[in-house]
Amino acid sequence: VGSGLKLKLNNGSNLIISADGPFVFTPLLATGASYAVTVTSQPSAQICTIANDSGTIGTANVTDVAVSCTTSITDRIFADGFEGPITP
Repeated sequence: VGSGLKLKLNNGSNLIISADGPFVFTPLLATGASYAVTVTSQPSAQICTIANDSGTIGTANVTDVAVSCTTSITDRIFADGFEGPITP
């Protein structure tokens, strides 16, 4: 994970994620409460998505919310100094 990833739980405060691995939102939600996790800020040059981003809290901790980030690469073609006719 690059710097800048921020997640939000149910319109609460942002949780800054600075490394790969598990994360915990506080305060904890009560059994039966609904949850929705969103990305509020993408890391530099990455696009992150969330799997299992919403549901209802059961009797155990939610452990299947997964954030996946991929590097965003912009294709660029630089052309300079072409001279003469273009041939097929």
